[in-house]
Amino acid sequence: MIVLDTHVLVWWTSGLPSQLSTAARRSIVDSDVVAFSAVSAWEVGILGSRGRIDLHLDIHDWLREVMEVHSLAAVPVTLDVAIRASELHDILRDPIDCLIAATALTHDAPLVTKDDRIRRSGVVATIW
Repeated sequence: MIVLDTHVLVWWTSGLPSQLSTAARRSIVDSDVVAFSAVSAWEVGILGSRGRIDLHLDIHDWLREVMEVHSLAAVPVTLDVAIRASELHDILRDPIDCLIAATALTHDAPLVTKDDRIRRSGVVATIW
């Protein structure tokens, strides 16, 4: 299992895989389970509603389509994820980054991310 950061989820599913590193693309193709945190659904919805990304669909239909087409799994924000995320706040600062990193940690999965702060922090195994 691997967990995709929000920007990786958008790039992979929006026909922009060239934005991803070779290692990131390979990990997505080779992984038996490719997942994303449910909080990424919130983040994509906000980005779409603000016009920062064009989903071409409402968030519900977009998520349903990308999950089916790309065989992605949505991982819920559980109590364990929330507690672990609170422990990462002093390091990562951004609450969404904390929740996404905590999702990967809780599921003992690497996080596919370009985010330098997360990668440099060493709090979670990353692929880029």
